[in-house]
Amino acid sequence: MHEVRGHGRPPPVATMPSGQPLTMSQEHGPLRWQVAVRVEDLLAVIAQDRWPARELQALLAYLRAEVLRQAADEERLLFRTDDAPPAFARLAGDHTRLRLVTEVLAQVAGDEGTHSFAQLARTTRDLVADLERYLSAEEAVLARAGGQDEAPGTTVLTTSPPPGGDVTGRRTS
Repeated sequence: MHEVRGHGRPPPVATMPSGQPLTMSQEHGPLRWQVAVRVEDLLAVIAQDRWPARELQALLAYLRAEVLRQAADEERLLFRTDDAPPAFARLAGDHTRLRLVTEVLAQVAGDEGTHSFAQLARTTRDLVADLERYLSAEEAVLARAGGQDEAPGTTVLTTSPPPGGDVTGRRTS
């Protein structure tokens, strides 16, 4: 199993040992870990003065398949009312920024050799910092909105959506 310096082994997925569904922060744990693994691999290749084509493609594939998919699921499941509070609109804006940064990395990947290693490393580190800030903000906003210590994960909503409401209890229909 792949261990990441400072990150250890990947966090568990699916449900807690008690059979309880994951919270949002527990659901985000594997996303954070998987991004960290790919970023560490990419930065290790840059440190060897080589272009990280394979590592950059692996990071992009994961961002698109998992992180951006999770963001789209969250928008659909959690922010689905037109009268969503401003904090929810900010989170949706953060999703847009994540998509844009992913596309910037895709452009860099397509322009191999025209960008400096330092520029790629900085953009990648900025992405990780933005993702961490976003995930932490989302967890806090959703927990506050639901009046809970921890926000429920999207798996709760995909298996048993709140009748006529969203995660905060607001009516959506």
